[in-house]
Amino acid sequence: MGGKVSLFLVMGFAGIFALFSKNIMDTSTRTVDNYAFYFSKSQAHHIAVSGIHLAMMEININDPKWTAGYSNKPMAGGYLDLSVANSAVSGVIRVTSIGKYGSISDTVVVTAKQRSYAEYGNYYNVFSNVWAATGDTFDGKFHANDWIQCYGDPVFKGVVTTSKGVKLYDKKSHPKFEDGWKMQTNDPVKFDTAAMRIDAYAGGKVFRDTTNKGKITNVKLNFNSDGTVKYSLSIDGKPYTPEITMPVTDLAPNGLIYIERGNALIQGTLNGQVTIVASKRGTNGAGRVLIDNTIQYAVDPLEQPDLCDDYLGIVAEQQVEIPFNPARGDFTIHASMLMQNGGLVVTNYWSYPKAYKMNIVGGIIGHKVEATATYVWDPIKKQYVPKKGYSYIHKYDKRFDITVPPYFPKMRIFSTIAWYEGEVFIPVFD
Repeated sequence: MGGKVSLFLVMGFAGIFALFSKNIMDTSTRTVDNYAFYFSKSQAHHIAVSGIHLAMMEININDPKWTAGYSNKPMAGGYLDLSVANSAVSGVIRVTSIGKYGSISDTVVVTAKQRSYAEYGNYYNVFSNVWAATGDTFDGKFHANDWIQCYGDPVFKGVVTTSKGVKLYDKKSHPKFEDGWKMQTNDPVKFDTAAMRIDAYAGGKVFRDTTNKGKITNVKLNFNSDGTVKYSLSIDGKPYTPEITMPVTDLAPNGLIYIERGNALIQGTLNGQVTIVASKRGTNGAGRVLIDNTIQYAVDPLEQPDLCDDYLGIVAEQQVEIPFNPARGDFTIHASMLMQNGGLVVTNYWSYPKAYKMNIVGGIIGHKVEATATYVWDPIKKQYVPKKGYSYIHKYDKRFDITVPPYFPKMRIFSTIAWYEGEVFIPVFD
């Protein structure tokens, strides 16, 4: 009897083992399969992410116009497919990176934007012997690849960065940094108007010496609130041509007005979107934009930012000048201004009968800071105050955080503004 019981026990254990052994083997197989899948998925994802970093390195270090991409590029035991698409919106790209490992693939999509100089309220390479002074108010981001030199009590309303630090004129100087300041790596203003010239010939307006003798071309542009502009030109110092009035969109359909080897004299009320370029091309006396009186938008961007769709960019290879005019008084500039070799110059500022206000809405980006006024010590106010010339009363146009004047110069670096991976909805890129 005992032998039969032992036999039944052995047979029972054998049956139970046979019943569960298949499940154990199936579980082991699924574990190995799951491990293999997740390993392959992880490898494919890392390859895709590496592709994004490779692309951004090519674009930011080697060539900002790089679009070659990769096709089936061997990487980490797998392969990489990568493409770069340009948006119809200037300065925006989309990089699509697909990592493949075995039979598994993973996709990462990045949208990147090339930062514009118009995103800054103020940006300078050097201060030289000029000082930000009492009466000057700076709004928006402020950067200097130099010391920020302060005379008296200037006010900085936005984030301030400098490659060297802050230098005070004396113990009576107390600048106000409402959002603080910090050190940042030197990043000089660099751009080339050659590409803008090509774009102006393609769909904008180019003013030049039609005799092909390389003479200086001066262009007067007086903008009207109805969306038209009145213009005339003078070549080699000759009398100005009769004025012509036409819609801004007809004169320069893509919004780019380029003066080749010449100067622009502008004023009025702009209803539209325009960037004006004055190129030097090695000619003395050229590459300047002169603002003799108010240049403003048809809709005030400070009072009605949601309704204002007017944008003005001013690009001078040399400098932007405010001609001497003692009868002018206070005036307004609505624009982002970039000066490649100089700054914003107030001619003979020391000869004005008193101190006036230069109300700027936009930005000032230049090679250097220029003096605009003289100052004296006021014993009652106990601070330095402007005596003659013009003080900056500056407001940054916050619309420039998103939209900037057409073809306005951009920085070299592209910054990531959106990163998509996994099971997400990717917006249409146009």
